[in-house]
Amino acid sequence: MTTSVEGWTGAVLFAVVLVLSTLLGQALVGHRLPAHPPRTAVVLWSVIAVPSLLQFVFPAILDALDRAPDRIRDDQWWRIVTSVAVQDGGLAGTLVNLAVLAWVAPLAVNVWGSARAVLLFVAGQIIFGLFTAFLFPSSGAGNSGATLTLAASIAGLVVMQSKEWRSRAASAGVVLAGVLLVAVGDAHGLAVLTGTLLGAALATVSPPVGDPASAARTL
Repeated sequence: MTTSVEGWTGAVLFAVVLVLSTLLGQALVGHRLPAHPPRTAVVLWSVIAVPSLLQFVFPAILDALDRAPDRIRDDQWWRIVTSVAVQDGGLAGTLVNLAVLAWVAPLAVNVWGSARAVLLFVAGQIIFGLFTAFLFPSSGAGNSGATLTLAASIAGLVVMQSKEWRSRAASAGVVLAGVLLVAVGDAHGLAVLTGTLLGAALATVSPPVGDPASAARTL
């Protein structure tokens, strides 16, 4: 029963992060949302989706690319990165992860620009992979950690560049959801907190073009 409750709690908090990040991101880009997803977002999604779907035809792909802490400690360092391109949640988990990435990636590219969005996704995967390989060792695979990092980075951007209470409150909600995820033992909370910090840092050293303060006006 405890595991079931924690699982539902994690799913709800996961959804909270995505909803708040989406509201912030859509408010930032406003009418600049294109009719079609940016090419960078399509490429990023395809790089993850192709091996993730192929693993159901060739199961050896999962074993070759997943995050296995014992193998990583045996110098198979690539697994920290390659585990993002395969999924350990079966078909349902794979489709959910790919659907969430298909939603987050175009929004993040429009908010951050192509280079910054890809940098945040890759950095998020590396940091999440290191956490789950060494700090909280667990075998697995999937893009959910990197996707949450990318989504939460939008909150970090708004925190650094907006003084409006509504946008800051939404960003605080993202951070709180990350803290609660950690509290219930869900490692995805680390991805949320990492994303917020990375977004704030990137907003300081290389802010995207735009007016993050405008987020509050449409929340």
